[in-house]
Amino acid sequence: MDSKLITKRHLIPLLISVLSIMVSCGERSPLLPNVTGTAGQVVVVMNAPLWEAEPGRALGGILASEHPGLMQYEPMFDIVRIGHAAFTNIFKTHRNIVIVNVSPHYEDTRMSIRNNVWARPQTLLEINSTDSESLRLFIEAQGDRILEELVQAERDRILDYNRESELTHIRRHLRERFNLSLTVPRGYNIIIDTSDFIWIRHDPRRITRDIIQGIFIYKYDYADPETFSPEFLVNKRDYFLRRYVEGPSENSWKATERLIFPDFTEFMKNDRYIARLEGLWKVENDFMGGPFISHTTLDENRNRVITVECFVYAPGDNKRNLLRQVEAILHTLEIHD
Repeated sequence: MDSKLITKRHLIPLLISVLSIMVSCGERSPLLPNVTGTAGQVVVVMNAPLWEAEPGRALGGILASEHPGLMQYEPMFDIVRIGHAAFTNIFKTHRNIVIVNVSPHYEDTRMSIRNNVWARPQTLLEINSTDSESLRLFIEAQGDRILEELVQAERDRILDYNRESELTHIRRHLRERFNLSLTVPRGYNIIIDTSDFIWIRHDPRRITRDIIQGIFIYKYDYADPETFSPEFLVNKRDYFLRRYVEGPSENSWKATERLIFPDFTEFMKNDRYIARLEGLWKVENDFMGGPFISHTTLDENRNRVITVECFVYAPGDNKRNLLRQVEAILHTLEIHD
């Protein structure tokens, strides 16, 4: 028998098998469509009776809880709630999906997390429970984790975009000047560059609205452990901003809003200690203001403290997504030897 005929006969089934394997391996398949939906939006698949009962109120309260550090209320996520019968292909490509099932056939209540099931980059949380009360208790206990998974998914999408559109000349400059690096996407420019302070700002000429997204980087000698107290960090922040960031009117400067003192948290990232401030800034003797987030760490090799901060100015606009966009840059901080 002709070997060429055998090859052709088996080629099509072989290709079909390969494609089927690629589709089933959701996280690797290049055939998946891009996700749909807007940033900060989540589709909740939960039938109306359950959504309107205590489990739904608990889940809705978590997802729509107030985003911290903003000047007015904005929810952590915008919710699109649909029933299971309405969960068709048009919704299956959404960026964030939470599916809730209740059935006595389940052995217990648990949540699974999967990525890139019907689209990419997609995050799917599926919660299966034996009964309504067990579901409510689970949602209340796991609320922080649910939010963390969805917030991280949003951040990862921003980071992917930033890596694809990175301005490598800014990375090189920061390494030469401060021995650190950040992944900064296109649209940003360095507008202040000194020996201890750098300001990187999104070019306002690229946008039509009066919106500013920016990054401050500053450094100073490490003195003692009190350096990483919230009061010390706020005082040091005000010192640098009054020195380098003038306001639009005479004798005005950027400062920390102390009437609502910034939230202070500590965490480890890539084996590095980070002190985080999240709060509001204002311009003394003027009327500008907005949210900011800062990450401060120790450069042990040089015995100095490094702070990277992001901020947003967007009068009359929602700020949640703008802040998440620029905050993602902070999470790319690397200190070089």
